[in-house]
Amino acid sequence: MRRGRAIALVGGLALPFAELGHAVAYWPHVPGTGAHLYFPALLEASGVLVAALLLTALAVMAAARVLEGRRRGRPAWSFPLLFCVLLAAQLAIFLVQESLESRSLPGLATLTAGLVGQQPVALLAALLLSWLSGRLGPAIATLLAPARPQTGLQRALPPVSARPPRPPLPPGRPLPHTGQQRGPPRPLLV
Repeated sequence: MRRGRAIALVGGLALPFAELGHAVAYWPHVPGTGAHLYFPALLEASGVLVAALLLTALAVMAAARVLEGRRRGRPAWSFPLLFCVLLAAQLAIFLVQESLESRSLPGLATLTAGLVGQQPVALLAALLLSWLSGRLGPAIATLLAPARPQTGLQRALPPVSARPPRPPLPPGRPLPHTGQQRGPPRPLLV
């Protein structure tokens, strides 16, 4: 993923994560009156958006796993960098939101509550994004790759296995020595 797209993705996800952090900052009394009248609806929308994106990403990875049958990974995004960027963006959104609600600059108590509320959300979001970043890109590439066409001969012939099947042995006869068995040789029956 290009750097600009990655920055836009992380920046776009910072808004719903900031609202979830806002709820953690004011836990257990999530505000829903006065200047915070809009907050329960925004919190619900943020939760639904994050859950929908996560379920979509997991569905894409599952579909690619079924089509490809093996895992392909690539280096994941840096967890410490993601955590710092998400925490800074979420805290900035929180402080702007609090400033607009109170129509003044937030105080030290608001800053502390925001920092305490945004840290666990940023930590979990950074873990999730770091894990998804190494898996979701290859999964999308697998799903978007064109199907490999088969030739007429490949469709007509059954698949060939690496080892031909053995003919059945008569009952009472031991298996022939193939060189792959371990242990002392078996006596030959005549």
